[in-house]
Amino acid sequence: MVDWGWRVRVGDAAGSGFLVTSDRVLTAAHVVAGLDETSVDFPDGPGKLLARVLRPTGWERPGEPGDVVVLALDEPVDVAPARFADPGAPPGRRFGTYGFPRRRDETIRFASVLSEPDWGVAGGERWALKTFDGDRIEPGFSGAAVYDTATGEVHGMITDAVGDGARALMMPLTALRRHVEELDDVLPLDWLDAAARRELRTLLAGHAMTEALHAEFAAIVGRRLTGDLPSVWAAVREVAEGWPGEDRLGRWVAALGRRLDGSARQGVAAWRRRHLGAAPAEREAGTASVIVRLERVTHGNSYELTVHTWLDGREELPAETVQVSEHEVRRAIEERVQRAAGALVGHDWMIEFAVPESWLHKPFEEWHIDRVHKIKMRKYPVVVRDVERLRPGSIRRDLAFRRWRRLGERGRSDPQPVGCAARARGEFERWLEVNDDHCVLVYGSRPAKGALTAALNTGVPVMLWPRVPCGGPAHESCAGRERLAALLPRVEAEHPNDLPSLAQRLRLEELPARGHELTLLWDDPSRLPDPPLGMEA
Repeated sequence: MVDWGWRVRVGDAAGSGFLVTSDRVLTAAHVVAGLDETSVDFPDGPGKLLARVLRPTGWERPGEPGDVVVLALDEPVDVAPARFADPGAPPGRRFGTYGFPRRRDETIRFASVLSEPDWGVAGGERWALKTFDGDRIEPGFSGAAVYDTATGEVHGMITDAVGDGARALMMPLTALRRHVEELDDVLPLDWLDAAARRELRTLLAGHAMTEALHAEFAAIVGRRLTGDLPSVWAAVREVAEGWPGEDRLGRWVAALGRRLDGSARQGVAAWRRRHLGAAPAEREAGTASVIVRLERVTHGNSYELTVHTWLDGREELPAETVQVSEHEVRRAIEERVQRAAGALVGHDWMIEFAVPESWLHKPFEEWHIDRVHKIKMRKYPVVVRDVERLRPGSIRRDLAFRRWRRLGERGRSDPQPVGCAARARGEFERWLEVNDDHCVLVYGSRPAKGALTAALNTGVPVMLWPRVPCGGPAHESCAGRERLAALLPRVEAEHPNDLPSLAQRLRLEELPARGHELTLLWDDPSRLPDPPLGMEA
């Protein structure tokens, strides 16, 4: 038997509402427009009670999205809250609703309404409803629950009467929960129990999606978010319901734990251990880094330089951006990398150079990390990255996400050899497009500009090449062929995350024909510090 005591009158016949927890009521925002508090009463229960108006959205006027508020009671009431339907339940059925229009008897009135699958409006923000049996939606119905008359399960909330009241609009659960995230605590969801959801949502309250979190999200699910999400919790819901399985939820929560600060970071990590088990062993070579970001200025022969300190998946120190001329770049980088390295003492760390494509062949490992004592950067793993992939909205970056995800899923390098014999850029690019599982390329000699551009344009995230030419006219016996034969099995034997350390070792070995002069492009798209203000455009 259904307990209907959760139906609520709001104000003096101003509108309706429904109890969602023992001390929270939902109603439409326009019912209490301009008020900080109002009264509520239960026709079959407690009389008038004072409630504070909490506004989770920025709704201001009719027609805007987010026409919903929460009314907070001072004390819990001894009334069973409404029960909710599955938020994914489609329209296309009859429902009941109620209201408190102005009448002398001030009693509740009821109406029967019908929805159809194609009656969604405003991008799903509302559904259209049609009354039947002569019923009308009148002033006083706004904020009322729309429910299954047999089970009492709530499917949405009345927001508007249309015309003469024969039609109406309702906000479905899919929109209500987007605006009022606390609803996820009480919805019948199967991906976490209610207590665990409530605890995690509370830990994440107030945290918004950053660009770095967007990168983490894409690396886990394989694509960028297609729309704006209001919060980190909304992204949790998106992962759990949009990409179930493969422990994506666990990986996303682990990523959030790395990105948050202070007590929230510790709380999320502890929550994960209790509810999802220990994080799976992840091989993360170089989890700490100094990330050098070099971006050419639009006018003039100068660059914007930012040096980030990356530790446990987040920025460790504030990054400063300076503008330098081309001849000042090396000294400016050496000075700033040395300063940044001080925050990483005692950690295993690497140096990442995110630079323009034309700079990828520079011998950065031969630059100094301590000029006074003549200590070179090759004492640490050094890799290069395509700075274009760090820019918000970059297509190169999106394509790199896809291949990096495939690389992580298979957990092995599977390197593809690229010989010295020149291929036309178009042919090479088509080869990479057809073979979208080619994620690690090993070259026998310095790649031609067209080949390098083609690989970057198709999202290849890992490439290893000697910075020296082929070495002979006959490729059947050239030095490049010999170098490739030496490098390929070494790369094949390593996990992708261990390739920066492998490159460091190879630079110290006696490889054929100057094969120690190596560049490793190792472009993990999740290692994405927030862009400097000057580079956000």
